[in-house]
This record gives sequence, C-alpha cells and structure tokens, in this order.
Amino acid sequence: MAKKKFQLSFTPDLVNEPITYRMVKDYDLQINILRAEVNDVGGKMLIEMQGKPDMIKKAVEYLKASRVEVRELKAYVKKDEDRCTHCGMCISICPVDAMCMDPDTKMVSYLPEKCIACGTCIDACPPGAIAFKI
Repeated sequence: MAKKKFQLSFTPDLVNEPITYRMVKDYDLQINILRAEVNDVGGKMLIEMQGKPDMIKKAVEYLKASRVEVRELKAYVKKDEDRCTHCGMCISICPVDAMCMDPDTKMVSYLPEKCIACGTCIDACPPGAIAFKI
C-alpha cells in the first residue's frame, strides 16, 4: 500500500461531479480529505490517497483527464527561518507531532510526513513564521 498527498483544484463546472466517489469506487483507493474549500466558483481539496501504487497513478491520470489540476504535495506548510523564534508554540499545539524541537540545539523542525494540514501551528505561531504552501 502506498500513501500520497495531493492538492486538487477544481473549476466551477467540476464542483458537482462525483470525482472523489469515482476514485474510491473505480480505483479502490482510500481517500482522506484533509482540507476542502469547494463552492460554486470552484475550489481546492487537500487529500491523502492510500492504495496500490498503480491504482494511485491511474486515479491521478483520471483526475487530469477530468480537467482537475493535480499537484502532489510533499509538505503542507513552510516555515520562515528568518521569522521563527523557535519558541515551541507550534510544538505544543500540533496534534500529530509534525513539529519537534532538537534537544541539543533547541531549534524547531517540521516533519512533513506527519503533517495533516490542520493549520493549528499557523494560528499558534506568535511571529507568523508558518504559512500554508497550498
């Protein structure tokens, strides 16, 4: 089983299409919707696909053929090292431990493989050093 995260961008004419349903039914994938902003003017979804690698590849081809803009994501947030004070507020609020502090250097690090794009670190960051990449 493979697991990949993607950002999908929809045009208004695709908003009412059952695209997520088709990925589950036709490609036997587990879809976890991490974030969604979809309305009648289009939108974006951040999803995690889990399944056989060849089926994920076919699902991405289906999405592109359906005119959905697909971008694979390796990381959801970016941390501005010039603004970060390494205060650790993001660490205390992160529900999945995607932010951690090196015990020796006291520097905060971001672990994108753990991130679920909840955005709580962005809200908690006093200097505003963290932002969504999407």
